[in-house]
Amino acid sequence: MNRPDHSTYREWLNLDADGSLDSGDRALLDEHLASCADCRREREEILALDGLLRGSALPVRPDFRVSVMSALPTVGWQARSPRAWRFTAAVIVLLGGFAAALLIAGSAPAASGFCALAAVGGMLQASILAGAGLLGASWKGAGLFLGSMFSSPARLGAFGFLVLCLNLLLISLIRRRRPAAAAARYKADPKP
Repeated sequence: MNRPDHSTYREWLNLDADGSLDSGDRALLDEHLASCADCRREREEILALDGLLRGSALPVRPDFRVSVMSALPTVGWQARSPRAWRFTAAVIVLLGGFAAALLIAGSAPAASGFCALAAVGGMLQASILAGAGLLGASWKGAGLFLGSMFSSPARLGAFGFLVLCLNLLLISLIRRRRPAAAAARYKADPKP
């Protein structure tokens, strides 16, 4: 049987303190501890730290979660009574009924109304897919740009210099310059 190396014994010290070391490995660890003063000292430190942590643990009340959740402020829509939603629900139902009436009245057979509804749904699906593709492509393009920009220290320095120049230009545009006539009036009478 091969004996574990010293680093394995040191790992077993933590497992032993947690109580998750099996009996065979524990017997090997006890044999090693009989001959190794460093590991005995480390085991004592681990056990002392474990005892300190267990002794300083704060007890948690059983109703802690409920008391914290009830102390949180309510969001505006949560504080409304169900009666406050009546108007919103009525408007949604009214607009939905109006849209259904227009859809049915605008088409002679009822099946074409459903076809129009399916066409609107298909249009929404296509716009969502196109938007997702555009978003993915723009992020990919931004990633490629940043990857090429920061690939060398010279490019990174040039980019930093460009950002610095743009900031200085922005500051100079924001800074208010007084016209000559206003400056002359200010010198004559500095009170506003």
